[in-house]
Amino acid sequence: MAKNRKATKKFEKKKLKQIIEKRHKVQKFKKSVERRQFKKRLSSKNGKKVDTDLSKTIKTDQQLVNSDDGLTKEGIVGLKEKNDLEISDSNEESLKEEDDIDNFQIDDENEESEEIDVIKDDNDDDDDQNNLKSHKQKLSVQKDVLKLKKQIGELKDRDPKFYEYLMENDQELIEFDISDFESNSEKDDIDDENDIEGMNTDNEESGGDDKSNSENEDLDMDIDREEEKAALRESGLDHDNENIRDLTSEMIDKWILAITESKSLRSTHRLVLAFRVAAHINDDDEQSFAYKISNPSVFNNLVIVCLKYIPDVFDHHLNVKDSDSKNSNSICTHRKWKSVQTLVKSFLNSVLYILKQLTENDTLYFIIKEAEKLVPYYSCFPKLMGQYLKVLLQHWGTAEDKVRVVAFINIRKLAITAPPPFIDLCLKGVYMTFVRCCKETSIYTIPSINLMSNCAVEIYGLDFKSSYQSAFRYIRQLAIHLRNSMNIKSEETFNAVYNWQYIHCIELWSKVLATYCDEQRVATTGQNSLQELIYPFSQVCIGVLRLNPSAQYFPLQFHCVRALIHLMQKTGTFIPLAPYLFEMFHSTEMRRNAKPSTLKPLDFTIHLKAPKNYLRTTVYQGGICEELTEVLLEYYASFCLSIAFPELIIPAVFQIKRFIKDSKKLKINKQFQQLVQKLEENGKFIEQHRQHVDYGPGDTQKVKSFLRDVSMDSTPLGAYVKTCRNLKEQRRKLMETEKDN
Repeated sequence: MAKNRKATKKFEKKKLKQIIEKRHKVQKFKKSVERRQFKKRLSSKNGKKVDTDLSKTIKTDQQLVNSDDGLTKEGIVGLKEKNDLEISDSNEESLKEEDDIDNFQIDDENEESEEIDVIKDDNDDDDDQNNLKSHKQKLSVQKDVLKLKKQIGELKDRDPKFYEYLMENDQELIEFDISDFESNSEKDDIDDENDIEGMNTDNEESGGDDKSNSENEDLDMDIDREEEKAALRESGLDHDNENIRDLTSEMIDKWILAITESKSLRSTHRLVLAFRVAAHINDDDEQSFAYKISNPSVFNNLVIVCLKYIPDVFDHHLNVKDSDSKNSNSICTHRKWKSVQTLVKSFLNSVLYILKQLTENDTLYFIIKEAEKLVPYYSCFPKLMGQYLKVLLQHWGTAEDKVRVVAFINIRKLAITAPPPFIDLCLKGVYMTFVRCCKETSIYTIPSINLMSNCAVEIYGLDFKSSYQSAFRYIRQLAIHLRNSMNIKSEETFNAVYNWQYIHCIELWSKVLATYCDEQRVATTGQNSLQELIYPFSQVCIGVLRLNPSAQYFPLQFHCVRALIHLMQKTGTFIPLAPYLFEMFHSTEMRRNAKPSTLKPLDFTIHLKAPKNYLRTTVYQGGICEELTEVLLEYYASFCLSIAFPELIIPAVFQIKRFIKDSKKLKINKQFQQLVQKLEENGKFIEQHRQHVDYGPGDTQKVKSFLRDVSMDSTPLGAYVKTCRNLKEQRRKLMETEKDN
């Protein structure tokens, strides 16, 4: 017998158990479906009607009317025959498919993965067809109930006396809700809910069935329109396009008064119907709505009052408080949830639709800001939740800064209130949107890129477990691109690393690790899993520095070095960057006599590669010296309070003095001489305090506590760095003022 391959053993160890459990779930679900279908066939053979209460009610009305002189028995019998619908109590809830927004394309083509693809079950297609069939059965039942409502509405014109009699004696027979026929099947569906959710997850991972999804959406739209027609008939409105009522401010004020005084659901229902008209006001296709809007002021007033008052009505009836808003389970499990679920879903759909259509920033800002109160309700509908996140990410990546801020607030709240797995989609969506939007970098786009990176840092602090998995995945992706560039050495692989997207990702992960692995933060809150990513991230950055150390890419190297210095200053981790900085002293760009030039100084913050006309010029050479001096100051300032500082600066002092000796550029030499002077002064400062130390290097705890109470600004090097930072900030503000003028 041949030995199993390594891949087979790995599959048996990691995937086999999951595959077996998945097949058991599918078999269990199929058996439950077959059992319910068998019950349906059995009940149809016996000629039983499920809706016995409705039949009994009509029969009782028939006996009562027999004693009434003004009505005939034949009229009642005719009504019963016309309204005799077979309504099955096995009406199953629609399977809620989460709209996985995981449609962002990630460049993983070069990744050498060792994972084995999960074996797909042969019966997946049959299961999808059964799910769609069950969904259609529910929609068929709902349409039958709507047909019954239509027939009862026609009774008002055909036999007004009998209609009035029913209104007086049995109003529930006429004014019933579709949700009443859905509640009977809830108990049967709860047992299979976990199986259905598991199958939905598998469908999302495999891409889903686009044809089935589109067919389900069309059927849902038909049901929504039928419900709207039924609501019109309840309100006494004619649904013909010629007779649709024009929405007025008086009508809106009347509904708002009822909402504010008594939290009326009937008035809320009418407002939701009107808001749906406002959301679809720019649609070209002809649809039937409850009202029409012809006045722009009415449109503005309607949008404002709906977003302002309707969420309060939902909160009132579902008893949602500030403490409960972070938990969607408190809403879905409330006893009144089933009675308002359809109304809430309709309103959320309208808000989502209007957000997809709008482009005006002021209106977007108002709607997204007010929609923050609806985030807990979006968390109750997995499909709407994914669509809402996708729309928010779109506006967060393309709109103005004020819209970006409120959109991110909604994304953050959605990540908190939604069930735990959903935060992974939020993290992935935020990161991929950031990557797409930082492709082009200029002096005008840097503020928005910095805003988005700060938002990403904020959301990666919500759940360290999910953040670690996401950060590990994308840092590994950066490492794979770097490895391919080193091994293949082609223009394509090289450009995959030396570009703005790659550098901005390095800066983003540097901020994330520096923020949540900070020494002071770790001392108070304890260690977290993100600290394990500091070493691999540093290795990736150093690999980028070594990929192409030519003078033309010095701006890119300065970006990587600054990201690592920022990480060092916050986390206290030692990263040996000095050798890579010393190499710049030996480059031909620094040692060769540069030619004079009248070019403007190169802005290293918006360049990764120096233009060819800047090479070997005094302008570019002077810019490299300024950047190198500043980076060396920031690097050694990170250790200005270290007990080993005098020994740490020995290589730097030697390299700089050697460069000054060989160089004939007075201006550049003066900058480096001042740097050496500050390094030596700080070294003497540490030696003076080190004379009173009575412990050796082996006592690590006391070594770390050396000069812990001393401020960095009180050291010679720290004070000089602070002065340089202030001068740089003043120069930056002056340049921005000149550009604005």
